[in-house]
Order: sequence, then structure tokens, then C-alpha cells
Amino acid sequence: MSFRRNNKQPTSHAELMPYLRCHGTGCLAYSSLQQGLSHYLEPGVGYIAYLDFRHWLYAPLGRRIVLADPVCAPDQVQGMLVRFIARYRRVIVLQCSAATGRIMETLGYEVNHFGQIGDLPIPFELAGKERAKLRQWRNKCEREGVRVEEVPLSACDMAEIRTLSAEWIQDKGDKELLLLTRPFVPEQEPDVRYFWARQQGQLIGLAIFDPIYQDGRVVGYYHNFDRITAQAPNGTSAFIILEAIRVFEAEGCRLVSLGLMPLFVLRRHFRHNEFTMKALRYAYRSLNRLYPFQGNVSHKKKFNPVRSHVYFSSTQGNRLWELAILMKAMKML
Repeated sequence: MSFRRNNKQPTSHAELMPYLRCHGTGCLAYSSLQQGLSHYLEPGVGYIAYLDFRHWLYAPLGRRIVLADPVCAPDQVQGMLVRFIARYRRVIVLQCSAATGRIMETLGYEVNHFGQIGDLPIPFELAGKERAKLRQWRNKCEREGVRVEEVPLSACDMAEIRTLSAEWIQDKGDKELLLLTRPFVPEQEPDVRYFWARQQGQLIGLAIFDPIYQDGRVVGYYHNFDRITAQAPNGTSAFIILEAIRVFEAEGCRLVSLGLMPLFVLRRHFRHNEFTMKALRYAYRSLNRLYPFQGNVSHKKKFNPVRSHVYFSSTQGNRLWELAILMKAMKML
């Protein structure tokens, strides 16, 4: 079996796309293409996307931070991880599925709960008390004349987008989990969808959806990125998602993923570091100035999504220092 080390020969997106379209079933799979990541490619098998992170204080010997699951067939995941860890040694796997977490535990590593993923199955029903807030937001936006349309990025005014982003950052602050949120790319990307909200002709919101693949076709989308102005009616973000779901349902898609509900209801599912779990629970309760954990979760709970668990695992043990490395890599520190 041959390998490709990205730090010597950068791997092109054209090389990665066949594996992504076949095996990119996770909500972060498309994020594996984001700028700044390296790729460990095994031709004919798949690839692992990772951040080569070094810091003079936090990680002087470096860490390879793997983004989610390896992009390969399920029966190849363990082999790819074994070979990757043998090559790089100091590895952190971030936001991996339960199946990958089980493999890491089998290999002798601690695996800590990191939160939950919220998915919306299509067809998506608004009936029931659990989704009453969504109906309220939808009705409010419709009454106040909010219109949502899908327009390719190539047909949009970039100056208008920059103004929207500047207003959002001024209002909310730059509080996104870098690495876990794929940055905005100012050019049209394959299979990525763009939905715009306007009120009286003025742009008040933008949502970007990344494709989720299986067996060579798009089966769903991940709500990766949004920007909403402070002047937009309450619920505009949710209204854009609901309107996008209507479009995706007509195309035969089966889900929209809301992504990570960070640090939500942490439990012991594998052999883990108990002290680190307690520290993460404290962060969820008391460190929302670093990142709005509770606000993120509260918003996604309004959709009453189907939830699945995600984890992180370090080959150096899941001690607090490894958590600090992750926080530094995600620009939380």
C-alpha cells in the first residue's frame, strides 16, 4: 500500500473528491477540504484530514488534530488510524463518531464525550409542542415580509456579503469554533448551497449548507455557516433553514444536519478521563464567555433533532493539557 505525506506533496481537492463523494457521510466530511488542513492519503482507501498544530508553549512537539472520522469505508477506519498514529504518534481525534470512538478505545486510548450532533430527518414535520417555537418564528418572518431565496454565490454582490459579516461580528463577536466551523470561501464551491434572506430588498441573513454524500451522491446537507443582522426578525436563522429544507425535500434529500451541540449532556460511554469530563461540564455551565455553548444548544434544541454522540481522543491521554491544546488550536484561548 502506498501513502502520501501532505507536508511534502500537497494533496489536491481533485484527488480527495472521489473518496469524499463515496464515504463523506458525516456532517464535517466536506469541512475536511478547508484551507489550513493537511491530508494523509492512502490511494484506493481514503484519507484523514488533520491540522498540523504546533505552539511553543502548548504543543512544542506538535499535535496532529484529526477532524472527525477518516474518509474511507467503515471497515478501513481502524487500519487507517493505526497507520496514521504509528506515523505521527501525538494525535488527537476531534468530534469523531461512536464507531471511531470504539476503535480508539480498542487501541488503548481514552475516549471522552464531546457533545451531540443534531440531525433533522426529511420529511421534517413542524407539528407538535416540541417545535412550537419554529412555527412561531416562521409565522413572524412571513408576517414581517422576510423572503428566502437560493442564489449561487457567483451571482451575488461580495460587498453586500462583507457588510453582512461585519455587522454580525460586531453584534455577536467572532465566536465560532475554528476547525469545526468551515470558514467562508468567497467563491462558488462544488455542491455547496447558498440561501439568502431579504426584508424589503435588504440582505438580512445568509446560510450556507455543505453537502453530505453517500455512494457518490448528495443525500443531505450540513448547516455550516450563517450570518444574521441584528435588525433581522427573531427566528430568521431558523426560517432560512426551514425554507432550505423545503427545497432539499423536493430534491429527495433525507436529512439536514445542524451539527455539533457542544458539551451537551456529557456522559461516560467509553474508558475516559473523569476529571476532564467534569472540567467540560464546568465549561458548559460557566465559561460561555469563551464560547456560547448554552446558546448554541438552546437554539438547536428548538428543532427537536435526532441526536447522536461525538467524542475526542488523544494518544497522549485525555488530560486537561490536551484539552488546552484543542482550545488553543480552535482559537478559544
